[in-house]
Amino acid sequence: MPELLLEIGTEEIPAGFIPKALAAMEELAVKMLSDARLSPGKIKAMGNPRRLILHVEDLAGRQPDEARTVTGPPKRAAFNDSGNPTKAAEGFAKSQGVRVEDLKVVETDKGEYISVTVEEKGAEAPEVLSELLPKFILSIPFPKSMRWADREIRFARPIHWILAIFGGEVVHFELDGIKSGELTRGHRFLSPGVFRVKDFDAYIHQTKDNFTIVDPDARREMVRRHVEEAAVSINARILPDEGLLEEISFLVEYPVAVLGNFDREFLVLPKEVLVNSMREHQRYFALTDAHGELMPNFITISNTRAEDMDVVRAGNERVLRARLSDARYFYEHDLKKPLSERVDDLKKVVFQIKLGTTYEKVTRVMKLAEYAADVLYKNEKITKDASRAAYLCKADLVTGMVYEFPNLQGTMGGEYAGKTGENEEVSKAIAEHYYPRFSGDSVPSTPTGTCVSIADKIDTICGIFSIGKAPTGSEDPYGLRRNALGIIAMIYAGGFRVSLKSLISQAVSLLSLTPRPSGEGHGVRALKEKKVARSEAAPAAALHAAILDFFRQRVSGQLTSDGYAYDTVDSVLATHFDDVVDARERVAAISEFRKSGDFPAFITAFKRVANIIPEGFAEQLDEGLLSEPAEEDLYYHYREIRDEVFGNIEAGRYGQALGRIAGIRPFVDRFFEDVMVMDKNRKTKNNRLALMGLLAGMFLNIADIRKIVV
Repeated sequence: MPELLLEIGTEEIPAGFIPKALAAMEELAVKMLSDARLSPGKIKAMGNPRRLILHVEDLAGRQPDEARTVTGPPKRAAFNDSGNPTKAAEGFAKSQGVRVEDLKVVETDKGEYISVTVEEKGAEAPEVLSELLPKFILSIPFPKSMRWADREIRFARPIHWILAIFGGEVVHFELDGIKSGELTRGHRFLSPGVFRVKDFDAYIHQTKDNFTIVDPDARREMVRRHVEEAAVSINARILPDEGLLEEISFLVEYPVAVLGNFDREFLVLPKEVLVNSMREHQRYFALTDAHGELMPNFITISNTRAEDMDVVRAGNERVLRARLSDARYFYEHDLKKPLSERVDDLKKVVFQIKLGTTYEKVTRVMKLAEYAADVLYKNEKITKDASRAAYLCKADLVTGMVYEFPNLQGTMGGEYAGKTGENEEVSKAIAEHYYPRFSGDSVPSTPTGTCVSIADKIDTICGIFSIGKAPTGSEDPYGLRRNALGIIAMIYAGGFRVSLKSLISQAVSLLSLTPRPSGEGHGVRALKEKKVARSEAAPAAALHAAILDFFRQRVSGQLTSDGYAYDTVDSVLATHFDDVVDARERVAAISEFRKSGDFPAFITAFKRVANIIPEGFAEQLDEGLLSEPAEEDLYYHYREIRDEVFGNIEAGRYGQALGRIAGIRPFVDRFFEDVMVMDKNRKTKNNRLALMGLLAGMFLNIADIRKIVV
């Protein structure tokens, strides 16, 4: 079967746009080609900055014929009382290209309707593709699309040419004045001319011969190989950076490695400053020696092979030298003033217009860090260090280095703290208090860092919730989901048995009086002196519940991503939720218990127990009203295991508790077989319901098994 090759030639598309566009192209192609009845084979999207490519193997040469049944108006509207067709029937028949006599009456869920079977002849693939491909191109999503010059269409960057070949022949169409064809172009500088393409295999070889690598995987490996070869040439090692490798692979068409140098005098700067200057601003790979120490060298990837690569090298060295000179100036200047003397400057930095300045945030974080240290570690030194680290943790925001290199916040704070007399624990906590910064990132390595990080994150979450800015849908401008997951990760890592409710309550209480804007001006000047009670922003009980539920959702997502069944997680979190470690242990116990062959029978029996109890029922059991042998027997076995079950639950031995509860299932089954719970006698009925309540009370301390699916 023939293949389809589509290439969209453009101006340079931003590197960050391309990977998602390629993934979307494959999904779109599968759907659009399948909907068009062309039965595509293997689909692969590729691209580099100046072209997006779609290759489809084994695409059907024509659509199959199709018989479609089309339903029209109701029979009563299509035919009058005499059985003659109405205008509704005639109009429907005309719209489908058939005679009125061809209409049939069919029975549907809504009554009798008229219908017709329409034979639709399949079209040839080129004809279908001529209409489909323009729609496909305009459906490719980008973070930002625009109209360019006098063009009518919107795209990430201006489109200059379109290559469209099916079965060796051009698929003809026109998109905003651009006609499809069989011509493509090579590298903008190394091979700017056009050349003709007949099929995909030839296309891959021809583009490579014309200095453009279209396959992202091949291009990434080419970058990796060239960088490694350059590093080996000076006995260096590449500082691992897969993110940079990925980004660069979408910045170039034809990668050429360039090895450069910088003055050794810059090695006095912290390693993070040097790496950041090279990576973030210049997209350079940093190099280390065999001992992991930075070397005064870098590798950059050029998108062209110049006649004199020394000129390219010198240009990159000159740019980096200027950047490092700035960094050295900021570093030396910043060290002249200790962090402790910069804290007052945070009064001029707005954290959030309705929550006040960063200085006010720092005062809250200090108290929260002290609270966390007292609860988690119960150690006076840790509490003292946590308080000091919290006081200094944001001071680097007003340093020259962080102003110039914002992503070094925290890192530079820890560096400056260590250089100006703070102890190692405090310095490290300042450097790590933003950790974990993303999913899978490291948690702080010290107790002090953990306390400050939790304090900073819970203050942000509670503060933003308190002013009605909770995340909605995919919008989360303050990174609250990331912060919540960070807190959960730290709690899991430390195995901390901490009450989220207490932590939230402590954070919310510190927000009780917060600066408010007067309605005039912006920034610090707009904060004025007006104070508004927190109750005016959000009722305390509702605020606490909303934040706790926010954490519940994050824990649910985390546990399901860890491989636990959704209904197991849901059943646990539907009961009491406060201690996330305890919740995880209950989920693990239920998951293990589910492996038992008796689990379905257990769930069935105890769901009957839980479901029969009316909502709000609170009657107490009267042993004297037990009359049937089956209910007496069940109550006897309940009392026999009760203390042991609740003892195991209290100690967190949930597996053992579930095992003991499961042991009385036969007596539960017998109870339902022999006893009428909803007896006509109200006292008897309520007493039996009270017995069910006692049984339910055992397992509802672990999970709401009504939510488990078997």
